[in-house]
Amino acid sequence: MRPIIFGGRFGWLHPGNGTRGVVLCNAYGHESVWSHGGMRNLADRLSASGMPVLRFDYRGTGDSAGADGANDQFETAVDDVCAAIARLREETGVARVTLCGLRLGAAFALLAADRCEVDQLVLLAPVASGRSYVRELSIMRNIWLDQLPAPLRAVQPKDAPLNVLGQVYSAAFRTRLNAFDAIDALKDRTGAPASRTLIVDMSAGGTDALQKRLEALGGKVEQRPFEGYAAFMQETTFSSLPTRVFDAVVDWIAATDGRQGPSSRAVLKTDWEPDLMLRTPEACERPVRFGVAGRLFGILCTPHEMHDRGPVLLITNTSASPHVGDSRLSVRIARELARRGIASLRFDGRGIGDSSPVHGAGSPQDERQPVYSSAVVEDVATAAHWLKEQGYRQVVSFGICSGAYSALRAALAGRALSGVISVNLQRFHVPDGISTDALRQHRPNSMAGYRSSFFELKKWKQVLSGDRKIMPFVRLVLKRSTTALAVRIGAWRRRIAGWSCAETMPVDPHEILRTLQRKEVSALFVCGAYDSSLDLVTMYFGPRGKRLSRFAGARAVVLDDLDHSVFGSHAADAVVGLCCEFVKGLESRRATAATIINAESPA
Repeated sequence: MRPIIFGGRFGWLHPGNGTRGVVLCNAYGHESVWSHGGMRNLADRLSASGMPVLRFDYRGTGDSAGADGANDQFETAVDDVCAAIARLREETGVARVTLCGLRLGAAFALLAADRCEVDQLVLLAPVASGRSYVRELSIMRNIWLDQLPAPLRAVQPKDAPLNVLGQVYSAAFRTRLNAFDAIDALKDRTGAPASRTLIVDMSAGGTDALQKRLEALGGKVEQRPFEGYAAFMQETTFSSLPTRVFDAVVDWIAATDGRQGPSSRAVLKTDWEPDLMLRTPEACERPVRFGVAGRLFGILCTPHEMHDRGPVLLITNTSASPHVGDSRLSVRIARELARRGIASLRFDGRGIGDSSPVHGAGSPQDERQPVYSSAVVEDVATAAHWLKEQGYRQVVSFGICSGAYSALRAALAGRALSGVISVNLQRFHVPDGISTDALRQHRPNSMAGYRSSFFELKKWKQVLSGDRKIMPFVRLVLKRSTTALAVRIGAWRRRIAGWSCAETMPVDPHEILRTLQRKEVSALFVCGAYDSSLDLVTMYFGPRGKRLSRFAGARAVVLDDLDHSVFGSHAADAVVGLCCEFVKGLESRRATAATIINAESPA
């Protein structure tokens, strides 16, 4: 596959030599991130069957140009689908096009089919009623709010645009979404938008009315159940591919074409255009690949005017989410930094997003690395080394949660990093091989979070009814007590025995900080006031990380409004500000050191 840019839209063209092509229409918001690996997998399966495939990001989403939460995003998404169809035809010369959309992408596909020539529609778990979908989004937001400590819940804006897991929906977008109804969208048609339609629905009978309307317009419609939908549409770490559904979709699309002859411009090449670049108002963005055999993929985001290659921020994957970040957070951070004059690289580790799979076959989600693994850390170190080779003076790794872990450990693994920004770090060391089930169970609250819940009657009712367990709180208290004792004993032993530099990567937090100090790597630990990362820092380095001051270049910052995943807009703004301050601080210290060295040099 190769990256492609058209009209401010970023996409991927998967090769194929058939006369039928497929345009994939992504889901929207958090569902787009959760299903990214699945949509790539589907594209790879279609491509392997000989069909060229174009998957892309709507403007204002993913790696495409445009701001989040624009008022006209519903209409422009439909325009984007039509533009993608035209570009697929232009690139490949295919005679027939299938539109395949997931969730809200299915609604966009249905509307685009009314304006563009397609002969097949595949609607995967389609949003047939916008009003019902908005209710789903509100429920999802309320679930997230309910999991927040009360003080964080209280500061979430009530009159601002709807924020669902970091994705902002403008009032105009919600109004347009509320008004959408698939049946109404077809009421003025005299013929079916496509001769054949496949509906793969997650609930029995949920799209019967849509099927009847399409058939009344003369279309042939087939319905199938979406087996494994719940296991698929969830956080990327835990998501499972609906392989049986995808196989059925590929077979259905290919069924009418028999043995396809090659198109007039068969897409077989996967060579990248060397000067491919997307220009946004804030930045210039270039797709890059690096690492062994170019298996790692990233987007290098630079300011429009960059006089030299000074500092650069290396943005790691959060969990198994692709490089765009949860609800596009990494893109927003990168472009805001570029606006302030700082370059960045957001990239995917092996088996994540748009990087190559671990062992060279299939799609990344077939062989995803555990989010806490030495392989992920190695990939971050590789990315840092690549940036150094490009001439950047200061490379700073940045990550949230599991990304904070790989950003920190990469500084121990290599020598390319000058700094680390670790947001809501959960662990200083995780042995390889930790299972997904163990990660699912390890979602601790913080001491501050428990304190904030202590006087909430609803929480106590949940404990008494068995809906909420109290043992995690007991275990946390015991862990804090035993860790504090272990830290004192460890310090006493080190004073007696002395501390020596081991060749292996350290696992003890104090040894980690000593190693960073020895390597002259600065470290910033950003903790939410109600996040368990603050407990971690407090256990090893005193209240709010005070004892980090014993290590050169290390400090902790505690933000009152910072939620764990940085979904809140104010929290994201604060994190961007800290990144700028930290990176520019490194540059000023480097300049000061250079001035001193020059002054001391003999004439």
